[in-house]
Amino acid sequence: MDYRMNNRIIIVFAVFLVSWIVLLIKIFNVSVLSYKFYEEKAINNTLREDPIIPTRGQISDRNGIPLATNTVGFMISLPPRLSLRSQSKILEEEIERILPFFPQYTKEKLISNYKKGDSPYNHDYIPIINFVEHDVILKYYPELSQSEILRIIPFAKRYYPNLTSASHVIGYVSNANNQDIQKQPIAKYTNIIGKEGLEKQYDTYLQGEIGSRIVKVTALNKEVEVVSYKEAIENRDLTTTLDIRVQKEMDKIFEGQNGAAIIMNAHNGEILAAGSYPEYNLNHFIGGISHENWNALRDSPYKPLINKFINGLYPPGSVIKMGMGLAFLEYAQIDETTEIKTPPFIELGGRKFRDWKKDGHGSSDLLKAIKRSVDVYFYILSQRTDFQNIANILRQMGLGQKTGVDLPNEFIGIVPSPKIKKERYKQDWYTGDSIVSSIGQGFFLATPLQIANYTALIASGKLPTPHFVSQMGENIITIPPKDTLTNFQKSKLPILREGMRQVCSEVGGTAYLATQESKAYLACKTGTAQVIKISQTDQERLKESELDYFHRSQAWITGFLPANNPQYVITIMVEHGGSGSGTAGPILAKLSNVLVDLGYVPNKQNSFMKDTTND
Repeated sequence: MDYRMNNRIIIVFAVFLVSWIVLLIKIFNVSVLSYKFYEEKAINNTLREDPIIPTRGQISDRNGIPLATNTVGFMISLPPRLSLRSQSKILEEEIERILPFFPQYTKEKLISNYKKGDSPYNHDYIPIINFVEHDVILKYYPELSQSEILRIIPFAKRYYPNLTSASHVIGYVSNANNQDIQKQPIAKYTNIIGKEGLEKQYDTYLQGEIGSRIVKVTALNKEVEVVSYKEAIENRDLTTTLDIRVQKEMDKIFEGQNGAAIIMNAHNGEILAAGSYPEYNLNHFIGGISHENWNALRDSPYKPLINKFINGLYPPGSVIKMGMGLAFLEYAQIDETTEIKTPPFIELGGRKFRDWKKDGHGSSDLLKAIKRSVDVYFYILSQRTDFQNIANILRQMGLGQKTGVDLPNEFIGIVPSPKIKKERYKQDWYTGDSIVSSIGQGFFLATPLQIANYTALIASGKLPTPHFVSQMGENIITIPPKDTLTNFQKSKLPILREGMRQVCSEVGGTAYLATQESKAYLACKTGTAQVIKISQTDQERLKESELDYFHRSQAWITGFLPANNPQYVITIMVEHGGSGSGTAGPILAKLSNVLVDLGYVPNKQNSFMKDTTND
């Protein structure tokens, strides 16, 4: 009996002892190990950290003219937790206080704005009105400032002073959603994020860095003193290579047309102007675009939302004939003086591959083939080598790969080759593929910017990296061109340049008549790329003007100026323009005149004088 009693006492004592040990461990954990945690929690109960929102950097053209700037204003905010039942009366009173000053809002709308931002996890002030203009706040500030909890926070709203001009280059900002905030946490405070163009490409830089202001507060959240202050890093500005004067002239010249145009420095890749048409008003996206405006843009058959100079993929047509010619000089056992017969058509497998000129061109060497765009010359020589060799040279010249331009989501395009056809389409390569690819048709696709860059390589001897930003703050950006050609290939570039000079500046060139109004000394190449299949048995083709708009050919022209001392490249692609010479040629002439008038290049007479002096 005593033995059982002793066991019970031991068990009770053991339970008692273990309980005390557990309790002591818990006390030690709370008082010692968790001291730091509760200390920080206590500090947070007495200190409040307010973010200092940086002003987004501005974007300007090469001469300092604003392209994207900020309108100064204010955001009206209330503290968190007012949507609790115990605090709801305060929320309603504060909103009723400000409603007379902002009759465009309803009480329900402002309460809804507040509740969207209020949650148990949010400790920041919640905006109920995102932007109020500076002049409006000044008018009502004495009354609004009487509230002890309402905060009027300086805020900047994006503004695009040139409306539509260079819209696809500049891009726009819009309200940040949760997904945006996860990728770019600062957007939680700035409420905006770059969505397209340079605004998106350089968003992290333009946003700046959040500052902070730590203040001691009472239990009612009233400020007692400022404990610390850290400035925001802001006003990170971008200077672009654009000249808005050139850009606006380009917009006027391209009015009524759809497509793309680029003016670029042939040596360093600085883009002076670039347009994708039609354009759109960037300011419509600030704060969220209306359904009406969005539907109009989305549903337009002319695709204004697509940046056509980097995302438009088009058959390049005859503008790639210089690249073909360079490949022939290396692989087709010819030189620039080799003449071959160029009849009206060649026949292969019962199919006729016709020249654009009904009666053919007699015989042609490389210069004539470029000057008069002799299709049959390229048909014949494309069969004298493995087309993979040709494709490799075209890739050396910048086609079939990204240019590296500082804009998001650039497309790659396709340079046809036996390898690509097998990999992409699981099909064999035939002689007919070589023939149609030799004049930039088939499944050949390029962007206008790729064609501009390829033209710059021909003009300068090196492949530049096209870019729009020349300066980030005080940091000047320079991107050296790439040396992609062999010595043999470089030695043949003067032949290609001379052929292009003859296209624009000699009688008989395919663009000679169309560019007569140019004040500059031009070298160029035209291209007309079919978008529908035309039967090779039809000797009399319909005129482009007789076709439905979307069945008309894409009209290309690409060139450099001055012809004897290349400085700038101009590339134009008019969607369904019909004729490269007839439609795009006059646009080239007008754009070249803009460069002459603004002093970027000399006029023809001065170019000729320089040529004579050099001789």
